[in-house]
Amino acid sequence: MSLFPPAFSVKQSRRTAAKYVDSVAVSPKTSVPSLQLSLQSSTVGGSSYSSSLSSADVPAENSPESRNGTDDEADSRRYRVLQWTNGIHGNKARRRRSRHNKYPRTRNNVKVLDGVKDGYNLGFRKKCVESFLIISLLALAIQHNWVAVSENAKFIGICASILVTVLVLRQDYWAMPSVLYIYLFPIILTLTDYPQHLRLNLLLAVSALPLPTEILSNLSLAVSPQDAGIYYLYSSVTEIVCTLTTTSLSPAEISLAGTLLVNLLLNAQQVDMIFLRALLFGSLLSLWPATPFVLKIMELTRLPRHRRPEGSTKLKMKYAYGVYAIFVANVLIFVRWHLQSSLGRDPFAYMIDYLFLSKESHRRLGMLGYWATWLAVGIPWIQKSSDAWTVDTRRKVWHGLVVGMFLVSGVGWDATFTSLSMAIALTLFLFSEFLRATTIPPLGVHIHDALKKYTDERDTCGPIIVSHIFLLLGISVPIFLSSSPAGIICLGFGDACASIIGRRFGKHRWFDSDKTLEGTAGFIAAAFIGLMITKYTLSGYDNILGPDLTVRWAFLSAVSTAVLEATSGMNDNVIVPVYMYVILRLGTRVQLA
Repeated sequence: MSLFPPAFSVKQSRRTAAKYVDSVAVSPKTSVPSLQLSLQSSTVGGSSYSSSLSSADVPAENSPESRNGTDDEADSRRYRVLQWTNGIHGNKARRRRSRHNKYPRTRNNVKVLDGVKDGYNLGFRKKCVESFLIISLLALAIQHNWVAVSENAKFIGICASILVTVLVLRQDYWAMPSVLYIYLFPIILTLTDYPQHLRLNLLLAVSALPLPTEILSNLSLAVSPQDAGIYYLYSSVTEIVCTLTTTSLSPAEISLAGTLLVNLLLNAQQVDMIFLRALLFGSLLSLWPATPFVLKIMELTRLPRHRRPEGSTKLKMKYAYGVYAIFVANVLIFVRWHLQSSLGRDPFAYMIDYLFLSKESHRRLGMLGYWATWLAVGIPWIQKSSDAWTVDTRRKVWHGLVVGMFLVSGVGWDATFTSLSMAIALTLFLFSEFLRATTIPPLGVHIHDALKKYTDERDTCGPIIVSHIFLLLGISVPIFLSSSPAGIICLGFGDACASIIGRRFGKHRWFDSDKTLEGTAGFIAAAFIGLMITKYTLSGYDNILGPDLTVRWAFLSAVSTAVLEATSGMNDNVIVPVYMYVILRLGTRVQLA
């Protein structure tokens, strides 16, 4: 059962609009202007969109088209009504398809038609560049860890043959960049740092194929009989992610999230990853007993004020107390038990010793104080000054805040403590987004008011505001993998500078994209300078970035990452930092001649 109401579902709202359109189109007594008023406040993905109908498109009230007529006239009215509905919902759908790389990213359909000249699609060039970058990185990862590849050559051959066969037969699924991210990106990460998990991620690639459940279970059993249960685990995790996010994430992002969670569940060995696994899966476990209370709260929220029962505010608070009690009890019982079995001691005693009684306690408390000072000063200043900024400027200011917080006194000082702090912060971000999306009082409304000024069109695709979560993921994933500051440098320096320069000075665009060549040049310069400052100026980063990292390889990393940021159809707050992390890691071992 989904936790989110029908108002949050794009598909549900489209079905409702379609039923209403059909009933109006065949009804001889309904005038078209009344339909216009009804569609002007249609809700899609939790946001209201107004239709832009000109007076020329709306028939006069006393015209023959608005009176009873023949079936041809009814069909004509139906066609125009569907056109108006497409004006409300179609722009949203086109933007969503553009992000998934099914079509070139455009502002209208005219640009798509203009992009095809003599059978040459402008969007195809962008896909070719993106695919070349991913495949080149895979070749570099294979060269780096050729021993693991040769040891599992037979297993890789079986999985690759199954993958290619299915994708050739299912050509409707063949969207090149998305396919590369789903099946190759986890393999690249595995070959970079965790070659012992290669077989697991190959099985997950087979499990992500677009096939029926029975065929996939038999394939997993045939490929690796001892690991056949991995398919059921992967399908369960992706189903949970899809239910919670609905249309907020694309299919490729849901698949990558499922692969990441399965790896976290099966392979977490370090302290920070153990805490992250316990907190994330403990939160998911709390959703089942809390679902009845959440649905009651959302039902009361959806009702108009004049139809709400007396004392509805107090009733919502009672349900909210039940939700909070379930989550707290789950932390105190299940999460605590899991951490105790994994750490070998009580987690609360472990954290007290870790923060206050260890040799590094003064440094860790100093880092906490430093981060708290940045937040105490930065958040009020941003909230006060952001009204005069554009949405993009507001978001990039947060990127700069991240640089000041975590690059100076983060990974370079204490990588393990920084990673542990990121794990706790990520869990809190997800929990706060759960409170916001489900309108749980008293925090849900306040969180929504604080975040709505930073949202863009991506955040209106479903119930989840993904921007701030993806920002933290892009920073923390390289830290989780090997304590790398690549995410901080990529987003704090490169992405922020690319956005500012591209919007102010950009004139030459990339193929069929909103990104500009001037913005890409700004990304290259800022990311390269950030790498050099971090490696040669800040203490503690020389060994993390790699003592063998040369200036030439750092510049090549900045260039390739900037090109991927300009051409990628995926969310650049996650994919691009991980790409920079991988190429930097491989650069410490495979140098240019």
